[in-house]
Amino acid sequence: MSYISNNEVVKLESDYIDKFIGHKIKDRRKVLKLSQTKLAELLGLSYQQIQKYENGSNKVTVKRLLQLSKILNVPASFFYEGLQLDEDSIGDSIKTDVIKQERTRPLNLLLVEDNAGDELLMRKAVEESGEIVNFHAIQDPEKVIDYIRNAEKKFGSPRPDIIILDLNMPKKSGIEVLKQVKKDHTISDIPIVILTNSISVKEMMEVYKHNASGFIPKSVDYIEFADDVAITIKYWSRVVILPSM
Repeated sequence: MSYISNNEVVKLESDYIDKFIGHKIKDRRKVLKLSQTKLAELLGLSYQQIQKYENGSNKVTVKRLLQLSKILNVPASFFYEGLQLDEDSIGDSIKTDVIKQERTRPLNLLLVEDNAGDELLMRKAVEESGEIVNFHAIQDPEKVIDYIRNAEKKFGSPRPDIIILDLNMPKKSGIEVLKQVKKDHTISDIPIVILTNSISVKEMMEVYKHNASGFIPKSVDYIEFADDVAITIKYWSRVVILPSM
């Protein structure tokens, strides 16, 4: 008697997805009349790596898909359009429940930033990201907890889906705010991305210890900063499934 194990099912399904994404990359590249060499150059890779992506022998990471979506001028969801996982595609396998959700409303973003100039730059970068975002900002870190807890009832604002938090604020540090949010079980589920000019290894370990979800560097180059913000917004809007979706 032969049978297929759970691990084999996962591998079969994964291989099918890699090949599907590879075909989508190849088809879009040809529509834009880009050679494998040119696409590799734009991504900073070898053309052999592009060949492996397109034949499905190498997995494409989320970060790489976001880069490809920008270069190929398509949304990240393009690479999954038409994907079907059924018995024909993965063989006589064990059926499993799959969560599939799409955001049905704008991303609610809260920026905690005490510098008015940096707030304006973030607003501009978010607007240029191409995503629909409900943007709210607080300049006083002392008011963050009250705002999040009572966003709808007291302030008429939606509960944040994600918080972008400046690390270096003289009135109250970003680490202190992070600790407070993560200790409060009513709001601790909200992802927090740290915004900073610079950070030491010690500080980085401290914020990850208290469950920060990542960092955005405050680059002096606005174009670089705006690109980082756009990738972050797209990731939390399109890739990640949040409880609030």
